[in-house]
Parts: sequence; C-alpha cells; structure tokens
Amino acid sequence: MNKSALKALFINAKVEGARYIGVRIATEGSSEPEIIINPKENFDSKFEYYMSAYDDNLILISAKGKKEIRITGIAQGNTFEDIEFQLGDVGVDWKKPISDAIDKAYNKMIAETPPQTEEEKLRCDTMKEAVKGMFLNAGRSAAEARFILENIEKYEQLFDICMNGDDMEFRKGLTELQRMQNEHILKEESSE
Repeated sequence: MNKSALKALFINAKVEGARYIGVRIATEGSSEPEIIINPKENFDSKFEYYMSAYDDNLILISAKGKKEIRITGIAQGNTFEDIEFQLGDVGVDWKKPISDAIDKAYNKMIAETPPQTEEEKLRCDTMKEAVKGMFLNAGRSAAEARFILENIEKYEQLFDICMNGDDMEFRKGLTELQRMQNEHILKEESSE
C-alpha cells in the first residue's frame, strides 16, 4: 500500500458514490490496528490530510523518529460492515473459493484437451490468470462475499463455460449471476 493506491481509492470511492472510506492504521507498540471510518461528506478534507500528513509509504511524517504510525489498509463501502469486512479479520474469505473454482475448471480443461505446444499452454495459463484477475481484483462488499460463497457451484459452472471458450454462454451466465447477486444485495439491504 502506498500513497498512489490511497489516492486511487479516494477517486474511485467518489466516482462510485461510496458512503464511507475506512483506513486501517497500525501504531508501533499497539497490539491491534485501529480502523477509522469517514463519511462521504469528509472525503475531500480527509484526502487532503492524508496526502499532506503521510509520506509515500503511508507513514505519518510527524511521528517519524518517535514511533511508526502507518496506514496499512484502505477500503470503500456503503456500510460499516463493508469496511470492517475489507479491513478487519472478520467476514468470509471469498477469494480462495473463487480461485479454487477457476483452478478446478482450468485443470479439467487441460485434462480433457491438453495443450499441444508451449505457446498453447502459455495461452491457456494467460486465460486462467486473466479470469482470476477479473474476479479476484474486484472489491467486494460483505453481502457480495456471502452471495459468492452461497453460490460457489454456479461460479464453478461459469468458469467451466469460460474455459471451454463459449463466450456467449459465459456472458449469459455472468449476467444471470450478476442479476442474482443484485437481488440478493437488495434483499439484504431491505431487511436491515
């Protein structure tokens, strides 16, 4: 995590209309980090503060030489639970099941149709990593993570379709999963 990543998240949070930005701060001598949650009304002033008060490695400049105080994580979300989920050691780990599902589909594809050349194998590996990047690099809310775990079999089916090269069927499946996820989130939010 560096100042560029912090800046990018603030910009993205504003563009996406996030309600909160959370910052995890580790202080030398403290056993646990603190999490500070800022509402959207404070985004501009907090951004200016973080840009001037922290160095490029997100270490508090005024504390240097005394003790290290460092920003170790930042997240955007629409609920405190989203921030806690992304910055704390709570919630569910949705990334490993997604990664495992992609690996499972990839291994099945390779077993059924082994690459004939090194170039073909490289193309297959690139496709696998691109699919992982598409799914793993996206930030998820706590509700989205719960949806993923509750529907991991559907994701596995989707990855099987993707690895077999049926783009139209993959897009249909992805659209259906997104529709289901949106309904799930709306249902969760309406019950709060």
